[in-house]
Amino acid sequence: MLLALLAGVAQAQDYRFPTSDADYGHFYPTAYYDHGGSTDWDCGAVTYSGHRGSDFGVGGFDGMDAGRDIVAAADGEVVTINDGEYDECTTGDCGGGGGYGNYVTIEHGDGRSTIYAHMKQWSVAVAEGDRVECGQTIGEVGSSGNSTGPHLHFEVRESSGSASDPFDGPCSAPPSYWRSQGAHGYLPAPSCAEEGPCETEGELTCGDSVSGRSDAGGATSDHYFYGCETWMYSGPERSWTVITDRDEPITVTLSGLSEDLDLYALETDACDGGGCLASSSNADGDESLSFDAAGGRAYVLVLDGWEGAVSDFTLSVDCDGGLPSGGDTAQGEDTAPAVDTAPSGDSADSDSGPVGPGDPGPGGEPGPGGDPGPGGDEAAAWPRASLSDVGGGCGCGAPGGPPALLAAFLSLLLIRRRAGP
Repeated sequence: MLLALLAGVAQAQDYRFPTSDADYGHFYPTAYYDHGGSTDWDCGAVTYSGHRGSDFGVGGFDGMDAGRDIVAAADGEVVTINDGEYDECTTGDCGGGGGYGNYVTIEHGDGRSTIYAHMKQWSVAVAEGDRVECGQTIGEVGSSGNSTGPHLHFEVRESSGSASDPFDGPCSAPPSYWRSQGAHGYLPAPSCAEEGPCETEGELTCGDSVSGRSDAGGATSDHYFYGCETWMYSGPERSWTVITDRDEPITVTLSGLSEDLDLYALETDACDGGGCLASSSNADGDESLSFDAAGGRAYVLVLDGWEGAVSDFTLSVDCDGGLPSGGDTAQGEDTAPAVDTAPSGDSADSDSGPVGPGDPGPGGEPGPGGDPGPGGDEAAAWPRASLSDVGGGCGCGAPGGPPALLAAFLSLLLIRRRAGP
């Protein structure tokens, strides 16, 4: 029995965010799983009564018309599909598919299953019995079933058939089901693979400067979240170690940018969201950060592109020291020369409302009951602070605006760094 339990734990699958890398920047959370009293996983109010999934908007019908991919969150087998339902529902009660409209259910090797609901009509790209891989396209976002606007309703079912919350937080039992969950109000990472450490390209010290392009040389697209800020990046990223032989502040600048690259200083190369010392994330223009360094200790600098941005750059290190005795430093590389010669040596759109009490859900399971989900006007284009879309265009249920307190809470989050595309 113990061996069986251990095997079950070993086979547990974590999820990527269920859209393509190309469409990742157009999604934003609009309603989380309800833990009772309209409380979400972080003990916030970004949910509504009885909601048993996680909803993500795409910018209303304009986003739907542009075609926003839905992909498998993990490897598995397609066990149920439904397609052909009307996909421009705005009333929250169009029905079809037990309230889920056009949907796909995937069963995973650990016994859990995931449901992808309210898809665009005739967009389902898989058949029952198909084996799918993490990241494989299975359909597109729509507004079918009990929906008030285009969005993805992502729902996790345990082997018992009960719904559960994939997010871990103070009001949700662990563990997180995401590979990299991210902060409240932001997206989990679109990564199927376990994230290893950042692959640093060399060592820099005071007075060094390296020029290049963010997608050249040793660029990778493996990391999405670095801490300090809550932004999630879709890459590519590059990284270097930086060191001085003195206890002193180090200032790092990133200049010559044509697109939106951000800059981070980290304690180690783990690049797992911990140990962030400083960051710079201007919407446009150059980046600059400073942090206090201990002599002889190596730190890590990372530059990453917001929404996949790619740009030429010059990275410069300003401090008074140099390499500890016996050290060497990296020279400038790539096709661009180093600027300075180095010393030698990343609504309230919710789900279309829970399936009404007694209505069948996917796979014959009763759909979760609950009050009508929030509705409203179409969401604006995706902002960097993803919860800023008040009246995001859909709710899992009958039409109607979000409760006043929820609307007020969401509107406060409009005061964020950037607007979307």
